[in-house]
Amino acid sequence: RCAPLIKAEHPNHVEHCRALLAAELAKVHEAYAKEVRGSLVLRGFPASWSEKGLKFVFAPFGGLASVALEEERPKQGESGAAVRVGYIKLRNEGAMEKAVSNLHQTKVGDGDLVEECVVACQHWHLRGWSDGSTLVGVFIDELVEGSRRPLDNQPGAEDRELFVQNLPLSDMNRQQLQEYFEGFGEVEDLHLITKNFSEEPTGDGYVRFKSHRDAVRCIEALTPSIPAQADPTDLTGSWSESERVLQRKANCYRFNLIAELVGADGSGLQRIKADAKLKGIWVMAESLQQKDRHAPPLSGRQLQIVGRVADEAHAKGFKEILQRTLESMHGKISSRIEKRRRKAEAAAAADKTDGAAAAGVAPRSSAPAAGAQAPAWSAAVGS
Repeated sequence: RCAPLIKAEHPNHVEHCRALLAAELAKVHEAYAKEVRGSLVLRGFPASWSEKGLKFVFAPFGGLASVALEEERPKQGESGAAVRVGYIKLRNEGAMEKAVSNLHQTKVGDGDLVEECVVACQHWHLRGWSDGSTLVGVFIDELVEGSRRPLDNQPGAEDRELFVQNLPLSDMNRQQLQEYFEGFGEVEDLHLITKNFSEEPTGDGYVRFKSHRDAVRCIEALTPSIPAQADPTDLTGSWSESERVLQRKANCYRFNLIAELVGADGSGLQRIKADAKLKGIWVMAESLQQKDRHAPPLSGRQLQIVGRVADEAHAKGFKEILQRTLESMHGKISSRIEKRRRKAEAAAAADKTDGAAAAGVAPRSSAPAAGAQAPAWSAAVGS
């Protein structure tokens, strides 16, 4: 670690120097991030590889737009040689996913012009570590689409936030989106979700209104009259599951999803961490107190589960495990709602019977009274 020594004449100067150093380091990091943002990170290639060798490897994916090379030296106390790292930008950005899929942990090179080796190829991530691990954040509403919400999920009077999908970001900027939603009422917050690796908008987000009435107006406008005929690319909205989770037991489910997710002793999160092979996991939201000082920075005020995955290949599995976890919680909620419904029906039936008895009216019965003559057809059946 680098620890600069500061010689100051007054204690106040130390804090001033620390602030100046922090500001300068932030500028350096921003310049570095700007240079490599949107790159593919290639590791594991030998010193014999030049830019020519990299051009050979990436030719099937449209060729290179730029290359930046550096060496990662071992951390203090660790042994081993420096590792060469290449930051690759492709001419065709649409081919990045294909490049990662075909090159990661794959032997490349022809053994003649380009020395053969197994390389690691991943997206560059602003919140990544030198060991290749990175942070993957999943907003809970990104999981709801594949999970069945409980049937009895009518919004409560405190519900004011919507999860919106297929935002027309190619036609409207953030300010125009804000003005569009303000057509339904005063907007308190508009959050656009970004991709984990490129930090580009996904087209989904959250809009929070000042009043429940305005949120209802908006969701009614975004709900197609005939769902079966709706275009899958149309702007749509649904009630925010994040808001309901953060309402704890005061939500319309009357079910504390956070307690169910985390577990009384944290066992729920530990199980997800183990199943997804994570190096760390956090449940985060603006209204939740975060006790872990190593927790990543918050991205939006809504509920998100952030995992530190070993590599990109684990990101999909992490999301699938979260999906199954949410499905299980929704199943429990549906079961409890059904039990409450049956209990309410039984109580209503009991009240009706008690009311009839108090009025002196005997309940109807299909059986004949004692001593009464049975109908003629009943005797004929037994003969």
